[in-house]
Amino acid sequence: MSIDADRLAQQVKLAYDFIDALHGQALGLIKDVETQIGEAAEALECLRPGASYLFTANRMSYSLATPRPVIAEYYAAFFRHFPERQGRSTPVDEHTPPIAFVMVVLRERGMDHPEVRFGVLTSMARAAGRDDWPRTVEQTPTHVANAALAGGPPWAGRGVQERDYRDSYLSFRVTGAGVRLADLPDSEAVALKIVDPLLAMYRKASLPGDPA
Repeated sequence: MSIDADRLAQQVKLAYDFIDALHGQALGLIKDVETQIGEAAEALECLRPGASYLFTANRMSYSLATPRPVIAEYYAAFFRHFPERQGRSTPVDEHTPPIAFVMVVLRERGMDHPEVRFGVLTSMARAAGRDDWPRTVEQTPTHVANAALAGGPPWAGRGVQERDYRDSYLSFRVTGAGVRLADLPDSEAVALKIVDPLLAMYRKASLPGDPA
């Protein structure tokens, strides 16, 4: 069977154009959230591993035996408040502050609709006996996203959820919620359905006596 070279070329271009647009929409939403929470009273800022502005995405694999394509299934970013005159690194110890997160999930097993997950991480601590890694929260976003925020049942439509996570590296509490990506057509919807409830979670987690 012969292949129509022109039709194949057009299909490939359309596919990649769509993926580029989808990834751009996901990253644009995270930037919108970052701008809005940065202008709030808490002035939350993105964690900057290695002093660079970075987001995290799903792990890739270049193995021919178990390929994982270089197409993002999710994008995530993490934020915290940095008081004036404080360095831009966050030790993992009893003083670890609440960490806010926003995660745009485009594809995941068992999920019918792309969604945005958001919330806060509190009570973060290294596993007992581990003093090598992680030394700072800035080292953890990819691990946290893959291990605790990705997978499992969809978050959208389930209200605010709380659960504890623990592995051989870290333990922390996740408080979060989800919204379908299709329900966020503009910045006003992002403010109402993500930024406002996210800031409410962060403020509650920051109250004296709350786990932080």
